[in-house]
Order: sequence, then C-alpha cells, then structure tokens
Amino acid sequence: MPEHSSIRVRFIEAETGQLMGESEVPAEQLPQSFEAATSMDIGESSFEVVSADPMTAQEFLQTGTLRLELREVKHEMVDPRELLYSLPTISNELPPIAEGSTKLGKFVLELREDDWRQVELVTLSLQPTIATVFAAIERIYTEHRKSSGFDELHIRKEMPAPLEGTSLTLADLRGAMGETAKWLDGVSFRGVAGLVEGSFAVGLPSGPALYGLQREGRISVLGLQHIGVSAAVEGDARLLAALASKHQLCLVDWCRVEQVPASAERIQAWLSDQD
Repeated sequence: MPEHSSIRVRFIEAETGQLMGESEVPAEQLPQSFEAATSMDIGESSFEVVSADPMTAQEFLQTGTLRLELREVKHEMVDPRELLYSLPTISNELPPIAEGSTKLGKFVLELREDDWRQVELVTLSLQPTIATVFAAIERIYTEHRKSSGFDELHIRKEMPAPLEGTSLTLADLRGAMGETAKWLDGVSFRGVAGLVEGSFAVGLPSGPALYGLQREGRISVLGLQHIGVSAAVEGDARLLAALASKHQLCLVDWCRVEQVPASAERIQAWLSDQD
C-alpha cells in the first residue's frame, strides 16, 4: 500500500470531545511518533497532545488519517521568587534512555522523573552516608519549608551506587519474587519516548512495584514505587523483608527521611501508611 504524502488530521478538544477542526497536514510536518510528550501551536494558542490514534507515522502514513486529542496550555506569568518545589529532595542523576527503544505496545512502569529512586533499597554498609543525606534533607524541612512547598531542595549526589558491595542479581530477585510475579517490559519516564536503558520492573501483589537497573544480570539500583495497597500487603512485606535481610539491605524513604529495617512488621506498617 503506498504511503500518503498528506494526512487528514481531526483535532478533538480532550475535555469535551468536541471537534475543533479538520485539516490536511503534510506528512513531513508530523512527528514520527507521539510516544513522547508533544505540543503544537494552532493559531495563537498552544496545545498539548493528550492522545493520538494512531500513535506512529508508520501507521498514519498507511491510513492517511490521524485523530489528535488536544488540551490547551495556559501560560501564566509567575514571579520566579514565588516558585516552590513540591519535594524536599530528588536524585542527582537520571538513567539514559536506550537508543532506538520504544514503550509503545509494551507493559512498562511509567514514572515521573522526580519519582526516580525516591524510595529504594540501600546496603547497610552505607549507613553513614544515609545519615549524612538525612541530615541534609532535614535541613530542607526546618529551614526551607513554606506553606505549599519548599524554596530549596536537596539534590542527592552522595549515593550514586546504593547497592555497592552487594551481589544481588536479577536471578536472585526473580527467585525471591516467585513464578507468579508480574514482570514488566521495563521502566519509562512520563512524557519521554523509549525505555530506560538496562531497566526492569516487577509488580507486587498488593500494588507496589520493584524496579531498577541491571547490567549483565547484576542489579545496581533497586527502587520501590508505591502504587496502592490491597489485602496482599502482609505477604509483600514478608517478601521484601526476606530479600533485604538476605542481602543486608534496608528500605529508605528519602522524602520522609525514614529508614525501614528488614522487618516484615515494620515494612508492612510502612506500606500501609502510604495511602
């Protein structure tokens, strides 16, 4: 089937579902994929693409049609001195996106970039470093907390290798999780195309997900993303406690400045306290 040189695009207002307009758009003016966050100007207004059908040029070049749901972006002038951070701390670095990868059609754990390594497992040998970072974050709470956020945040640079000295492997994690675990295709960032290089993710029965980075089977980062809690929380707490105890790890919640030991009761209490 020959490819279309122009695409019939229907523009839909995302909130109301109303047709905003319909136009023939040259194919070269459209992106190869709407996987990443995409915005466009129509007249004097700016819009973000909420959804696209189909998602890729490979598809809409064949069909000659494209449906875009748009939401108008309101630009408001804000005094930079009034801008506040919503979190007291974030990780210093983000992992790279694997070249040529895509999250389209895959089951992935999608994180906001600020969520990266906010809760993670850390080797007990790094206890002095944990204490140093906690002190820096506590300073943010005591000196920089405002009514609706923080006017400064601590960027964590002190712990680039939270599992340093451990021998935890992906095979170990798979064994600990059991055969019924729901393994995903990897980790992605919201609004960013592609998968995080070397990433993995697995859902826990009660709702949270373990995720991280591995290279040649050796795990270098093991985070916990809290998604929700169900009746299975007790079993998940035992699983996490056994994993942490075996590999001499503790659970660290950086934003809460909380260290949770390898105790099923303590981890269960932490999981239950997240909602």
